[in-house]
Amino acid sequence: MINKVIARSIGSAILALVIVSMIGCGVNPPSSALNDNVQHAPSGNKPEEVKPTIASSPMESWVGEYEFSEYAPPDQNRFYRISIYKEDKSYYATIDIDGFQTMERLQAQVEGDGKGIKIIFEKYLPDNLWEPYSPGDVLLRLEKTDSALNTFWGKIHPMLKDHAESGKTYFEKAAGSS
Repeated sequence: MINKVIARSIGSAILALVIVSMIGCGVNPPSSALNDNVQHAPSGNKPEEVKPTIASSPMESWVGEYEFSEYAPPDQNRFYRISIYKEDKSYYATIDIDGFQTMERLQAQVEGDGKGIKIIFEKYLPDNLWEPYSPGDVLLRLEKTDSALNTFWGKIHPMLKDHAESGKTYFEKAAGSS
């Protein structure tokens, strides 16, 4: 008899814990699971009342794809593609540079704010051909003005001398990029 009473009390306690946990998580327990002798604390955190506060970083505006290409007659091309993305709470870039005797695959850290960023070399990615950079090298900087996206060359340089001047618009955000 005592074993049945203890077992029933333990079962009721477990059921009460499950119900309180469900209520605390915002789950409505089935009405058949409610027991008259179990008291429920009112929950002030119903899902429809909780509004997440997501602070948007000024860096968010940089996420996307940026492209620049060069052509030197008769048949030399160079294509630059920078893909900026967020991982956890940090921003990174993969950089692909393809062209005549050129195939660079790089990963970089991105630091800055809504107006300007530095792209800082981190490591080489598979299929990279040359290794002229060291971790921490500033590859280039990008700055937004009212009407343009200006490039400031660092360790990465353009193929053509006509594009070597920093502070001009070379890269553009790719069509369809966020």
